Amino acid sequence: MRGPPPGRERDNAGMDGRRRTHAVFLGGPGVRYAERPPHPALAPWVAVHWRIETDAEFDLRIPPDGCMDVIGADVVGTFSTFGVARLPAGSVSNGIRFHPGGFPALFGVPASELVDLRVPIRDMSPRFRSLERLAADAPPPDPLAGAVWAGSDLRAIGRGLGYGERQLRRRILAATGHAPKRLMRIARMQRLLLAGRGESWARSAVEHGYYDEAHMANDVRELAGATPHALVGSPVLPSDAPPLFVPSS
Repeated sequence: MRGPPPGRERDNAGMDGRRRTHAVFLGGPGVRYAERPPHPALAPWVAVHWRIETDAEFDLRIPPDGCMDVIGADVVGTFSTFGVARLPAGSVSNGIRFHPGGFPALFGVPASELVDLRVPIRDMSPRFRSLERLAADAPPPDPLAGAVWAGSDLRAIGRGLGYGERQLRRRILAATGHAPKRLMRIARMQRLLLAGRGESWARSAVEHGYYDEAHMANDVRELAGATPHALVGSPVLPSDAPPLFVPSS
C-alpha cells in the first residue's frame, strides 16, 4: 500500500512524481487533498482514508481507478469511465477508498452490481456497524484482482494461477466491476499519471507498456476523457463529462 506513515497526512502537490497518492488526484489551486493509511486491521481491504478541502468552487475530474469508496453513509461503486464532481467553495469531503476487490470481500456484494452507483450502506447491510466488525470474519480480497492490477499479461496470469479465461473474467468482474483487460488498462493509466511525464512522454509511454506515445494518448483519452499531456500539465479542466455526485462527508 502506498501512503504516509500512520498518523500523518500528506498533501498532493501535483503529478510530478515527487509525491504519490493511492490514485491520481487532479486537483488545482485552492484544492487540498490528503490521505492517511487505515488501521492495520483493515489494511488488507482498505487502501486509504482521504480528505478534500476547497477554498473555491472546483470541478474535479475523476478518472476510473478500479476502486470503490465509502463516503458518509453511502458506498460509491467503481467508475466505468471518468466524470466530474462539482465541489462547492469551502467544502470538506471525507471518504474511505478500498483496494480493488476490498469492498466486495468485506460486504459480500459483487462489485459488478454497484458500477457507477451510489447506494446507502444500510441497503446492502442493514445490520452494518463498523468495518472492523466485518473484517473480523471477512475473507481477504480476491488475489486475482491484485494480480491483474499489477500485471501486464492476462494469459500469463491465468496460466500461472491455473485459471481459464472465463473463470478469470467472472472473478475479476465480481471483485472489481471491470473486465480483466479494462482493469489492466485502468491500472496502467493510473501508474502513468502518478509517475508523470518523466524525461519525455514518448519514453514514459514505452516504460508503461504502451506501443508508443500516440497509443498512450488515445488509450488514456478513452479512459479519462483527456490525454495525459492535458491531465498532468493542466489538471483544471472544463466540465465536459457527465456530472457525478458531489462528495460530502
